[in-house]
Amino acid sequence: QDETGFDRTIEAHRGAHVQRERADRLLLHLFQHQIHHRGQVHAMLAGTQVKPPQLDEFIMRADEPFRVMDMSALGWTEREVYG
Repeated sequence: QDETGFDRTIEAHRGAHVQRERADRLLLHLFQHQIHHRGQVHAMLAGTQVKPPQLDEFIMRADEPFRVMDMSALGWTEREVYG
């Protein structure tokens, strides 16, 4: 077993117990769960007069122009967040 790879075991502290999962399975769960909640928020806001915000993660360097206003409103800079 590679202690640095996706098949390593991660200990997730779940309150009363520690759950041990492979890193790849834990990451897949987290990604799917996050996608579920993004859809939930979009659906909930779509039923109101509030325009749903941009819910995509603008992480790629080419996305910088699209995130500048949001990051500025939060008081963040590219350097602080991305180095």
